[in-house]
Amino acid sequence: MIGAVIGDLAAWTWEHDRKCFYERLVSPEARLSGYGLLPITMWPMIHEMGTIHKHRLYIVCGKVLAHSRAQGIDIPDLWHRWGLTDYDKAIPFELKVALIMSAVIDSGYLSERRQNELNWTSFFHGGKQEYYAARIMDILRRLNEGATKDEAIKDIPEPVINYYPSGSVHTWRDLLEYTTFAWRCFYYSFDFTSALHNAAKCTANRHLAMMLTGAFADAMYGNGYSMTKMKFGGNFEYIEFPSSLSNTLADQLRSIRLVEFNDRYIFKKNDALTNVERSTWTDIENQYSDRVIDKAFKEKMMIAYGTDWDNRYGVYLDNGWFYVYRSHHLLLRYKLSSQSDSTYRITKLQISNDEHARVEDLGEVLYSLNMI
Repeated sequence: MIGAVIGDLAAWTWEHDRKCFYERLVSPEARLSGYGLLPITMWPMIHEMGTIHKHRLYIVCGKVLAHSRAQGIDIPDLWHRWGLTDYDKAIPFELKVALIMSAVIDSGYLSERRQNELNWTSFFHGGKQEYYAARIMDILRRLNEGATKDEAIKDIPEPVINYYPSGSVHTWRDLLEYTTFAWRCFYYSFDFTSALHNAAKCTANRHLAMMLTGAFADAMYGNGYSMTKMKFGGNFEYIEFPSSLSNTLADQLRSIRLVEFNDRYIFKKNDALTNVERSTWTDIENQYSDRVIDKAFKEKMMIAYGTDWDNRYGVYLDNGWFYVYRSHHLLLRYKLSSQSDSTYRITKLQISNDEHARVEDLGEVLYSLNMI
């Protein structure tokens, strides 16, 4: 969810401070729109894991929409007026889309069983497009659990991520055009930052487009650091929440960010001290091919750890590959292959063109994983 909020803040930054956007994504002065506010508002209720009562959720969202302008949050007039009602009138269409997508994004971190209990399209009286778009929940869950980009969309209805032909002129009339655009911005990215750089090209509802793209990118890459290539400045910045936010909102975002990180299934690229330079990979003799990786050790490898003085070599999972890194140097990569006895082996071991890379670096990672 945090990635979606950062996407909304990055949209404001692109519109008001292009230099800051390309250097660090989010300006200290960035302001939320309703698209960034609603996922924050819904998150506590969705993650209570109990029955979600429609009128209670309407009241919570309505009050926030009615009173957040005083905090400098950009709330459209129709949304603001609905927030001042008794919620017995029809929800303005764009607000309905924002509510459904916010709920879907918040639910992307839930289990498959819990997701199957939720029907946000019916809850908010959405239509056919919203029904298809709600399948984003499945994609986000799978990416969070370590699926590759292609695995994440297996059995997903094609309109969700392929509503219009690639290269065609955008009309920006339909929600599924935004989900397709956001998916492609993510699919052809190589980290969280580049995905949002792609999404900023939206010429219509940029906040919706970047909210959706941020959600996809966060699910695979994480949201800790904004990174750029050396030819574009080589910036490596922790993505802070802007000082323009109220203390209450900033504290809530920090708390949610910590929960999402602690409850992770995988350690992600944009949470690691790695880099985004283009690397050349070469097959190398695999001295670890006989190492038996059982299910518990595989889970350790996926969740991994933050590097420190005692564990200087780290590992993260990115689109099916495990990458070994140390202090912004990308060193090795490999895959895990399943065996008939439900164990795994390290395969396809490759070394990067970084002068610091050694095959023994993987041994350092395996040692650290044994210690946690």
